[in-house]
Amino acid sequence: MSRDEIVIALLSCGASSLVRTIEDVEAGRARRVRIDPLPGDPALFREVIELLRSIGAEVEILRPGVRSSLRRAG
Repeated sequence: MSRDEIVIALLSCGASSLVRTIEDVEAGRARRVRIDPLPGDPALFREVIELLRSIGAEVEILRPGVRSSLRRAG
């Protein structure tokens, strides 16, 4: 899948934040990125990870529920 095809697919499923992440890595504004798994198409998610890594990003995939399991002290 080409970069443009990935961007179109992400926009069609409402994942514009991932498009911004790709653009940030391409522009050199980000090198290490954390992304949430995409609901739905696992093949598209693999393509996104592969694209990000190919343009120089270090990708960390957040596990679902990690943030919700954190509790505030107090």
